[in-house]
Amino acid sequence: MKLSRKAFEARYKQGHLKLAFIGMSNIGKSYTAMRLAAAYDFNLIEVDKIIWENLGHDSMEAFAQWQGHPYTKGYGERETQSITLETQATLKALQTEKRNPIIDTTGSVIYTEGNVLESLRDEYYIVYIEAMEDHIDRLKTQYFKQPKPLVWAGHYEKIDGKSETESILACYPKLLASRGKAYAKLADVTLPSSLILNPDIELKEIFETLKPAF
Repeated sequence: MKLSRKAFEARYKQGHLKLAFIGMSNIGKSYTAMRLAAAYDFNLIEVDKIIWENLGHDSMEAFAQWQGHPYTKGYGERETQSITLETQATLKALQTEKRNPIIDTTGSVIYTEGNVLESLRDEYYIVYIEAMEDHIDRLKTQYFKQPKPLVWAGHYEKIDGKSETESILACYPKLLASRGKAYAKLADVTLPSSLILNPDIELKEIFETLKPAF
């Protein structure tokens, strides 16, 4: 949704501003959305939570274990099912009526069905948190340290001479580059992870930065 700065601020005051955060898992989407919901007049909608609750799980970790890694048996079928679940959960989030909603999307929102992405693009002001080069190693580490379900969409391959884990780490940048193009195409504004993850940057500055320039 293309907005002017004036329209952005007017919608916020009226309670009709709709924000959606997109980007890789562990890049700060949930953290920033929660901070904004706590400090400003926003209501948070977590798509991941809708998914794992629909699956009967009680945590993100349980959801990640269910989906598994791309080299585990049955991953392809679970990946397809996961995208279907994400499409349904994102649609539910879009249909939820709240004052100034913030949708914390899944990292793989770009793979959801076209009509859902079209609705997201038409109805929400989309904020893309872009992973800067110095945060890519952090994302790789977090992938194993704090597991979250990850749709590889064909970007994983076992590399000769490398273990499965080493192959994942080697293939990760390719996945990131592919997703980055899709995220940027979908977004109304792009914020660098260096801004979002900088502990010295106040939330007020982040809120001002995500507004349209004019």
